[in-house]
Amino acid sequence: MRKNIFYVSIAIMSIFATDVMADDDACRSPATVYGSVDTINVSESLQVGTIHLQLISEKNGKVVFEEDGGIVGRVTSTNTDEFPLIRSTLNHHIVFADGSTIETNGDQAEMYPTSACSFEPVIETISNLWGTREFKKASGVILANGTVNFCDGTNGNHFELTGTVCLK
Repeated sequence: MRKNIFYVSIAIMSIFATDVMADDDACRSPATVYGSVDTINVSESLQVGTIHLQLISEKNGKVVFEEDGGIVGRVTSTNTDEFPLIRSTLNHHIVFADGSTIETNGDQAEMYPTSACSFEPVIETISNLWGTREFKKASGVILANGTVNFCDGTNGNHFELTGTVCLK
C-alpha cells in the first residue's frame, strides 16, 4: 500500500514538471506495449492509481522497459450526444519508479454503460505522448481496454494496455 501511495504522490507532485514534446524523427526502436492500470475515481474527472508497463523490442524480442509507477488521469471533456455511447477526452501524467515520466494529451475514450454507475467496455486510444528518459521522444498508439466503475464500494477502474510505441 505504501508503495502505491508513493507512486501516486510522485505522479501528482511532478504533474507540472515535464514539458518535453515528441518530434517527428523516424522510428529506430519500435516496441510492443503490454501493461495494466488500476485507478480509483477521486471525482468524475480525476482518477489516480498505479500502472505496470512493459515494452518489448520488436527488433530482438528483449524487454527494453519494465517499471511500476503512479498515474493521474484527468477527464477534460465528455460527450453524451450518441448515448448510450459516451465519448470522453483525457490527459494522463505517469511517473515510474526509475524516475522516467510519460505525459499524454487528448486521449479518446469510448465508454458503454452496463449500469447507472459502471461502464464496460471502455476503450481508450492514446496517441499523443511524450516524456522523459526513454520516453523523451516517444510516439505511438497505446490502447487501454477495460472497465470504469463509480458504484458504491467498488469505485475502481482496470485497464489492460496494448499497442506499439517508438522509442527514439
